[in-house]
Amino acid sequence: MDVELCLLALPGVQKDDLQTIFSHPQDLAQCEYSLSNLGVSKKNVDHGAAGAEIISKQNLRDAGVIGSARSAELYGLNILECNFQDASPNISRYLVLAITANIPNEYEKYKTSIVFGLEEGPGTLHKALVAFWKRDLNLTKIESRPNRGKPMRTLGTEKQFNYIFYVDFEASLAEIPTQNALKELEEIASFLRVLGCYPSTTI
Repeated sequence: MDVELCLLALPGVQKDDLQTIFSHPQDLAQCEYSLSNLGVSKKNVDHGAAGAEIISKQNLRDAGVIGSARSAELYGLNILECNFQDASPNISRYLVLAITANIPNEYEKYKTSIVFGLEEGPGTLHKALVAFWKRDLNLTKIESRPNRGKPMRTLGTEKQFNYIFYVDFEASLAEIPTQNALKELEEIASFLRVLGCYPSTTI
């Protein structure tokens, strides 16, 4: 989904008045270059609308928020700049969660999304990916992120980052190759979690 992020503030407030910007960490990251030009501090909130509410209720005239045009309408804020994000189009992916499992059928193509962690060591990521290669499972996405729960670890006198890996691949959980690949990955990974299995046309 193409997400347009706006810079919002109370009526009468100009960009030069801003000292703090509220928003969700992901939105702040997507506007990092634009924010650096403003020279402001950043403050994390659950979502842009929450930041807009704080500014409105506390009448903060030295603060702004990155959010939607709808948030400006709801909380009486002005839009100082539209398309404030660093890149356009600004593509964000959202997951739709369900209580009941979506049972794959043979007439649709499916994707599966997983997240896993690996202990540091030579070739560990290669070994993890081989589990998919051996079974001809096509990876459509692989992304690494620092492990927020345990971002660093000490190995002797060195400090190293801990990473987790998000992977999407073209197959359903009902397929035997998928089950075998995940079983093999589970033996290598420090943890493994299946985030979802869904028709590839939906996300």
